[in-house]
Amino acid sequence: MIRGLVLAGGKSSRFGSNKAVARYQGIRLVERAVSLLNELSLKPVVAVQKGTGYPFLKCATIDDRLPDRGPLGGLYTAMTVFRNTSFLALTCDMPALTRPVLSELLSRHTPEFLATAYRTQDERVQPFPGVYGPLLLGTIREKLKTNSLSVYDLLDKTPRKQFILWRGDGRIFTNINSARDLRTFEMSDRHGREGFSGRPACPRGKPGERTGAVLRRLDCRSRF
Repeated sequence: MIRGLVLAGGKSSRFGSNKAVARYQGIRLVERAVSLLNELSLKPVVAVQKGTGYPFLKCATIDDRLPDRGPLGGLYTAMTVFRNTSFLALTCDMPALTRPVLSELLSRHTPEFLATAYRTQDERVQPFPGVYGPLLLGTIREKLKTNSLSVYDLLDKTPRKQFILWRGDGRIFTNINSARDLRTFEMSDRHGREGFSGRPACPRGKPGERTGAVLRRLDCRSRF
């Protein structure tokens, strides 16, 4: 079984307020993420900071059991609450994501893999969105015990994984870290994203050819 998971438990310290409820094209970022997962019938759940309520969301929410542990803490929480469940996980601050991007992950992921994620043409892994299987729970738990919070490192140490080559615009993976990022993104969106200088989810990612271009599967043994 695969469920949708929106990671919305961050502090949003650079944003200055809770960015999950910031609006892009009139829609809250967290609502936008939940809507994408609902379109794929993935029964989304949202991992949030304890005490943070989103009554406008018509889906389950869970409090991070290990606060201030970043996306890895959110994955851990979801996997401990919903046992034996794989998750198509994304962060709440990725307004450029589209349904086809998520659908491709679902169509490529099979139980033989512990994780499935995208990789851009310059060899940079994009951990979100990504599919993460329940057998990773033990590895995640050990990483959290040593305060090793990098999802990139988790993927590096995962033996059975696959990366899908993204040949489109790398800005599809952009996440919003500040209010300025959001304003810049909105402005660039009105101009076809020409000159956009926001932050890709993988900071060193390089824009590809164009959004919506062909996706091809990479050998899961490829290095990054």
